[in-house]
Amino acid sequence: MGRPTKPVAAGISPRLRALAVYLRQLKDETRTTYATLSERTGPPNAPGYRGASTLSQVARGTHLPPLETVLAYARAAGDPGSHSTQRREATALSLWKAAAIEKARPHLAGRGRRTRQIRTPASLGQELTRLRLRAGRPSYSAIEKATKADGHRVPRSTAHLILNGKVLPSREQLSVLLKAFDVSVVDAAQWHAVLDRIEDRRRPPEPPRRGRGYACADADPAVQEYLERRERDEEIKRRTGQIHPDETYEDYEDRIRDRQSRDDWLYEDYDEFEGEGEPEDEAERQARAAEQAAFRAQLKAVAERATPTGRGADHA
Repeated sequence: MGRPTKPVAAGISPRLRALAVYLRQLKDETRTTYATLSERTGPPNAPGYRGASTLSQVARGTHLPPLETVLAYARAAGDPGSHSTQRREATALSLWKAAAIEKARPHLAGRGRRTRQIRTPASLGQELTRLRLRAGRPSYSAIEKATKADGHRVPRSTAHLILNGKVLPSREQLSVLLKAFDVSVVDAAQWHAVLDRIEDRRRPPEPPRRGRGYACADADPAVQEYLERRERDEEIKRRTGQIHPDETYEDYEDRIRDRQSRDDWLYEDYDEFEGEGEPEDEAERQARAAEQAAFRAQLKAVAERATPTGRGADHA
């Protein structure tokens, strides 16, 4: 039966530990050795072959193994084609994805863009990379195989260019990539709308027609520059804490606008109505100005005492 397997290291992440423990459980149930499991993966020259040392490393839990190796391990631990083997493969796949997402979580720090904020191939590539991380960070080889199985192969080099924002995917490429990243059909429709918007912006604007309305404003380079600048401004304000985590950029603008309106109201002139009569002299004008200044100062002091401080005031 070979030497006993060493216990799983204590310092590994919980989900990776769960995967390693499950794979060891499969081996114990078959009461076999890693050499026998290796023979069940196929002949040494076959594409799906995994050596005994490779399978042993998979069950150690020291690092996240490739998905293909984990599935080969699960198949070798049972009868090929049986329902129990399919069930073991599904369980191993679920545990591997959980461990892969756990490993990729540090790369998902921060808030992703809303789909309506994605306007360039570069920003689309960044958000598709986030989807890939959430799907367990499948390798480019796995992406190529998954897209080929869905009927439209995306080569590894092409997938790399798309995810790095160098090229814009076609509708077919986007469809199979989203499916490979476990994106639902409902959510996929939003990403296709993003692709349509980017393609529309890349087309040269049509010349305006006289007497037939206005040209599309989004095609104006000045408008595009404003939208990009607004997106950068939002990112800076979020990093510096000026925009609250539960706020959109529009909520932040409304809050600032309300604050400015309130301050303007406190400082505006409160001119008393002067009926028709003789014009006032310089001394009267100075006295009235001093009275108005004192009234504004008193009003501001009252308003500041009545207004709560902190974040609650911003949301009031």
